[in-house]
Amino acid sequence: MADLNSEQEFIVQGEPVKSGQLADHLSREPGVKRIGQVAPDVVILSMTKSQADRLRSTFSTIVVEPNAPLKPFGAG
Repeated sequence: MADLNSEQEFIVQGEPVKSGQLADHLSREPGVKRIGQVAPDVVILSMTKSQADRLRSTFSTIVVEPNAPLKPFGAG
């Protein structure tokens, strides 16, 4: 289990990303770094688990999941 205070990458998806609400919120959230944008409604952020949990509670319509390598089809 990841330490609540150690930074890791998260994939964040939803309408608040596309509309700019998330970007506005992140301007007031120190320590969250934007790594990249992979679609109009999907960004990759570097943040702590605590910060990810706060995003989930702030925006009920977004999905926040740890970024992980994709498994090949047919793998476990």
